[in-house]
Amino acid sequence: MTFSVDIFSRFIDNYGDISIPLRLAKGLYIEHGVSSNVFLTINKLSQQILEKNLFNENINIFDIDKMDNNFIPNTNVVTIFDTQLPACYEAELSHKNLLINYEYFSAEQWVDNYHLKESINKKYKKIFYIPGVSENSGVPVFSLNDMGLICNKKRKDRIQINFFCYFNENIDASIKVLNTNFPQIDCLLHDRFDKNKNRANNLLSFNDFDIALSASLINFVRGEDSLIRTILAGSPFIWQPYIQDNNLHIEKLNAFLDHYFTSLPPQLREIFLLWSNQGLNLEHWQYLLGNIENLKYFYLEARDKFIKRGTGIGQIYSLFIK
Repeated sequence: MTFSVDIFSRFIDNYGDISIPLRLAKGLYIEHGVSSNVFLTINKLSQQILEKNLFNENINIFDIDKMDNNFIPNTNVVTIFDTQLPACYEAELSHKNLLINYEYFSAEQWVDNYHLKESINKKYKKIFYIPGVSENSGVPVFSLNDMGLICNKKRKDRIQINFFCYFNENIDASIKVLNTNFPQIDCLLHDRFDKNKNRANNLLSFNDFDIALSASLINFVRGEDSLIRTILAGSPFIWQPYIQDNNLHIEKLNAFLDHYFTSLPPQLREIFLLWSNQGLNLEHWQYLLGNIENLKYFYLEARDKFIKRGTGIGQIYSLFIK
């Protein structure tokens, strides 16, 4: 079997570091028949993630830190978040190779000026692919194969809200307010690694996580991959970007809200901002739950606009691999 693309990603501590390259590899094969070599950090947790998600022989998985010195690079190479390539691999790259650096999801104005720009590199061609929500940014990684899942709503007797967050005391207090005043709601906490050091205890497969998002009344998500998955699920969501110095994550959040939604109710913007830096009180929960039916239509309208740009799998294939 010929493997046509090499994908590199170092799994540090966030699930997006491993889910994005694996979703990319799976989507490229399902939609376009492109097989991939995927180089990942293999440790106890990443191994458990791989075991939860079944990948066939069309995705060849390697330990990035145990690369064969004689491995010959493919013409097309993808790095996730500018992953540093093994020295023996990079030494073999030449002007015949194209390296696509899939960057962090961003929505700020500068993205339009840097997406698809080439890095100055005499040895091989390196292009920055920056996913976002503006017309001139890249489409994030998802595939046509996801479309069937997002329409599959599983009904439950009890109402569920998912929390996949960078937990802190403010979030704990917010959930306590919700539990106290709305006991009929199930709160499902994912990846509570600040208190539970064994992160694999409640580990879901990618597919099961998608289903949980699709079945939820509201999703509180973090980072990048879970944001894209909850957008596809169509349920109302609140996004918590990765915390950055000097409140740069708030700039990213505001830019996302401005680009993704046609018009945002002031109360909803306040909830997004409070969730990232502070917490929610009873008034905020009453707003979300009391307006849930109107919010559903509002979020579905924004999602429909989002998916009209096509899929990230299709865009990456047509731009770089086809």
